[in-house]
Amino acid sequence: MRTHSIYFALGVTTTLMMTACAPKGYEAVNDIASQTVQDIACKDNQLETKLWDGLKTYLLEQKSIPAADTMKQALHEQLEKLAKENPQLNDKDLELLSKDLDKLVEALLEEAPQGERVESPEQLLILLSAIDVGDRSTVFRAYMQDKVRGSFGRLQKTVQTFDLNCPAPSTDTGDSSAGSVSGGGAEPQPPVSTPEPNRDYEYHKNQALSSGSSLAVFGGRWAFATAYQSCQSLQLPSMNEQTPEVQGISIVGKHPDGVGSKRMIASLPQVQSTHYYIRDMSSYGQGCFNVRQSPLIYDYGGKPYATTAADSPIDLFKNNGDGTSVLGIDCSGYVFTSMATAGLRLKAGRPLKASDSWAWGSSSYVEPQDNGLTCLNKISVSATTTMKAGDIVAVYGHVLLIDKVGADPFGISSVKTEADCSKLTSDRFDFVVAQSAPSKGGIGINYYEARNYLPTSAKMKTGLEKYAYYTCLAKFNGKTYTPNIGTLSVVRHKGTPDCMAPRVTLARESCIQSCSSMSR
Repeated sequence: MRTHSIYFALGVTTTLMMTACAPKGYEAVNDIASQTVQDIACKDNQLETKLWDGLKTYLLEQKSIPAADTMKQALHEQLEKLAKENPQLNDKDLELLSKDLDKLVEALLEEAPQGERVESPEQLLILLSAIDVGDRSTVFRAYMQDKVRGSFGRLQKTVQTFDLNCPAPSTDTGDSSAGSVSGGGAEPQPPVSTPEPNRDYEYHKNQALSSGSSLAVFGGRWAFATAYQSCQSLQLPSMNEQTPEVQGISIVGKHPDGVGSKRMIASLPQVQSTHYYIRDMSSYGQGCFNVRQSPLIYDYGGKPYATTAADSPIDLFKNNGDGTSVLGIDCSGYVFTSMATAGLRLKAGRPLKASDSWAWGSSSYVEPQDNGLTCLNKISVSATTTMKAGDIVAVYGHVLLIDKVGADPFGISSVKTEADCSKLTSDRFDFVVAQSAPSKGGIGINYYEARNYLPTSAKMKTGLEKYAYYTCLAKFNGKTYTPNIGTLSVVRHKGTPDCMAPRVTLARESCIQSCSSMSR
């Protein structure tokens, strides 16, 4: 009998997982390896998805970073099993497959975390998610993007040269939800059936669309009301300079990236009595989350909780991300949630999944087409077109939605000459932003009058004043401009069929289904 010894003799002990010496988390790592290698045999074209989702699920559930050597060993063992079932595989074939997989694992579990100085599984989860979706927002991520895509391409090319026996489907009748790392060699997951429409959601969506709201605006409001478990929160006036700051939230340090601040609740009673969106809430309906008892505040690096399952909801009431232990999400977490729950893809053709809330940070939206956000385009302004409700505004460090715009959002109607366009300032602006931000002492998700918000954000203020300038120029010279400022972009969802998908549901959204309206 032929043995495959050239590569696997180098210290691979195929019985390791059955011994007490197996590394921590080895069974979960082996499940990832099993599902990945099965695709080599079955050619289901899910190899990338299985490896990405397997690693993300491991990081989410095991709360640790798998060792690259452990992952490589598990893959080698699975390849050895594959070889036993396929005698036509020779030692050269196995060595080639092993080297291709090793390079991929080393890139994902060694080079990527070292390059971004990853210190926790949460940080690696966000980084791998960003590489998965095509983020190139930094030089290093662009480099890793090219390297990982190249590695996957070489591996797929190698796989296509083999004619192997596909293992029989598993007879396991247990839960095999997509994204779960359980049971070695599970068969490829069937497409998830579209759930029955939520009639209350559909009613509110149709009501919003018939009134002229965009899907992005409706998604933002659905996410906002769900976050506060309250219809009343939508009806409050947008915050302005008179809105008092929330008390009882303390800054306790810096985020590991050295940019954002860590926040914790120092006094729950103070937060309850001063938080603009919960201070007047006394009770919640049956099945609702008690936001008053566990407030959502601004959490830099905080992301909605989700699994990699195709039908996973977005859960705003379970801590996730690389922020602190408080409940709350950051700016990009809110924008993604708003788009996803409205059925708006950010990357054309990519399945819309709750777990992609970890993938895109604020910086990705500044140059969306370069970072996998192919469903977003920079807007153009002219004498008749300008910023609209539902647009996304991004700078390096923050991203937000436009919730409402007045008839003259940039305040250009009073400008009498082209020379005066350069004098436009944000105090003339007439629109409302929807965001998760440290505004008003760390309040988190909020609606804010732009003319009052922008003085608190120099980058946003400067960039949007430039958009106002170009809009004003267009008024006088009749030209159309697509501002390319470099530091800020206003982008709009395409709304094309390849950028639409079944919506992602939100955990506990049933609490707001009885709202009479989602209008503001």
